[in-house]
Amino acid sequence: MAEVLERAQGRSGELVLRRNGAHLEVISNGTFLIASHNEESSRALVTAALPYLPGGPLDVLIGGLGMGYALDQALAVERVSSVIVAEYEPVIATWFERYGGERAARAAGDARAHVISADVLAVLRDRPDAFDLVALDTDNGPEWLVRAANATIYAAAGVRLARDAVHPGGVVVFWSPDTYPRFEEVLRGAFGDIVAVAAHDTVEGHRHEYVMYVCRRTS
Repeated sequence: MAEVLERAQGRSGELVLRRNGAHLEVISNGTFLIASHNEESSRALVTAALPYLPGGPLDVLIGGLGMGYALDQALAVERVSSVIVAEYEPVIATWFERYGGERAARAAGDARAHVISADVLAVLRDRPDAFDLVALDTDNGPEWLVRAANATIYAAAGVRLARDAVHPGGVVVFWSPDTYPRFEEVLRGAFGDIVAVAAHDTVEGHRHEYVMYVCRRTS
């Protein structure tokens, strides 16, 4: 049985942090949001982009802190010069500091890391041509939303904001639990060619497949 560690009222409703066996889980308004067993696919949000990124220093924006794995992966890349993490729920950042262990310690001790309390859409809108990589794991994917307002991220307007936030040659990656043809059409409308990179997590011995949509701005 899962043990509730903390319960808090967030900006979008109730958030619960619980321990389920060896893993931590975050539940938002009764719906699963993220867990520590999602480590591999969370790290893939960054690693999937690396072959497509330009050379030289990299400025990175991550939408959604989660358990901090994408942030940790970005900081492990030596040529990353800065990482901004836009986390909508301040309590998620607090829980990361409290329960994130070595990942949280590494982030706290690295001057390149900046976790801010903000809606990633606002950051995208306010920072055109600011980043080399935008990595978005802001909800449970294009068609399974915890927060209804996040639908904009997966719509044409949000995808264009993400595209415009990276330099020409930069990359935007969307974490997705599956392939979604309609979403792929939206991505192609903004970027042209896209690459679907497979990733997976292993949960209680079962393999769960995911997709990293890698989109490169060409002009």
